[in-house]
Amino acid sequence: MVRRGLVVAAAVLAGALATSGCGTGTEDVISVADLEHGVADALRKANTPPDELDCDGPVKAQIAEITSCTMTADGVDYEVEVVVTAVEGGTASYEIELKQTADSAPADPTLTEPEPTEGSPSQAPSSK
Repeated sequence: MVRRGLVVAAAVLAGALATSGCGTGTEDVISVADLEHGVADALRKANTPPDELDCDGPVKAQIAEITSCTMTADGVDYEVEVVVTAVEGGTASYEIELKQTADSAPADPTLTEPEPTEGSPSQAPSSK
């Protein structure tokens, strides 16, 4: 099976999320609601609007923090990886990568052999 994936350019999906100090101690976190809103907005701008989006969270607003989401768009399921790339002045920037899940990948017709049609030879004719 061909693995289909969609890696969206970071420049297109780099976005900003507001951070808050509502995590443990004084660390800034990105709430699930803010994360889902920011990811959905970035995906819409990249012409991949989600029908459904569910993100894990909250996520720490620290560089290299990674969280995941699940998304459905046009009946296809995706895994979404969100990586925090910068944090400045209460705003976190991030990159997003989409990977189509194997369960929802449509079958690739080019990977199957065509069935022989009735009356077609099973061997090439011999030359005499």
